Amino acid sequence: MDRQVDPGHFEGPLIPHGKGAFTVAVGGIAVRFEGLSEQLEAAALERYGPFLSDAPPAHKVHLCEGHQTYLDMAADQFLRLEEQRLSEGRTLVSHVFAAYRPDRTPREGLLRLSPATPEDMALGALENYLRWIVADLALTSRGFVLHAAGLVRGGLGFVFFGPSGAGKSTLAGMSGAYGLLSDDLVLIQERDGAFCASSTPFAGTLPQSHKRAGVFPLSGLYRLRQAPLHAVHSIRPLSLAVASVLACCPFVADPAARRDRLMPLVESCCAAVPVAELSFLKDPGFWDIL
Repeated sequence: MDRQVDPGHFEGPLIPHGKGAFTVAVGGIAVRFEGLSEQLEAAALERYGPFLSDAPPAHKVHLCEGHQTYLDMAADQFLRLEEQRLSEGRTLVSHVFAAYRPDRTPREGLLRLSPATPEDMALGALENYLRWIVADLALTSRGFVLHAAGLVRGGLGFVFFGPSGAGKSTLAGMSGAYGLLSDDLVLIQERDGAFCASSTPFAGTLPQSHKRAGVFPLSGLYRLRQAPLHAVHSIRPLSLAVASVLACCPFVADPAARRDRLMPLVESCCAAVPVAELSFLKDPGFWDIL
C-alpha cells in the first residue's frame, strides 16, 4: 500500500547514509548532495564525472535514511513519480525515496532514501531529485529543461525535441561527428539577451563520455518526426511553436508556474530562434538541410 508523506516525515530523527558528498553543475546551476554512503558516493562520482564542480551550490540536499518503501510498483513496472504541493513546501515521492523542498529554506532540501536500496535505484533517486530541482532553479534564472537531444555543430547548439519514441537518441547516436549535449534532456537558457543550449548530466541511452560539456548559442529547435524523406518545415504561428515546445517541458507541474513563468520564457525563446519540424530518415543526411 502506498505510504503517505507529509512534512513531519522530514523533521527527524534524520540519519545520514554516510559522510560522502559531491557537487554537480548544470549550465552553471550547482547542486550539492551530502550524506552519501561511500559506495553511493563512488558510483555518483563515476556517473557525473564530466559535470562535477567546486562552485558554490545554489541548492544543497541532505540524504537521509527513509522508509523501506513509499509507492507500490505500478502494474506495468514503470517508474512512479508523484509531486505534491503542500502548504509548507513541495514533495516528490517514488518507490524508494521521498524528497522535500520546504518554502522556508528553498536553498536546501531533504532526500529520504530506503537504506537497503540497490545502487542503481539509489543513483536513480539522486538523478530524479537533480532533474526536479534543476528544472525549478532554471526558471529563476531564465531557463527551462526540454525533453530533447542536443548536438553541437560549428560551435552552435541544435536541439531536437519530441516525446519518447520520436527518435531523439536515434538521431544523436548517428550524429557521432558532432558534440553531444544530451540525448534526453537539454537545458535552454537566456543569457545576455540571447538563448543558448547547455549540456546536462542526466542519463539517457548514450554514455556520459560522449557528451561535450558547455554552453552554446542556440541555432534552432526542431520537433522530430520520422518519415521516408528528410524535410524541414517552420512551425507557425508562434502560438503553435510555443505549444509544441511547452508539451516537451517536464518537471514543472504546478499550473501557476507553467502559466506565469515557463510559458512567457518559452514564448520569448520561440520568437528569438527558429522552431521547425524535422522529418528524417535513419541516416545523418538530415544535416544537409539544416
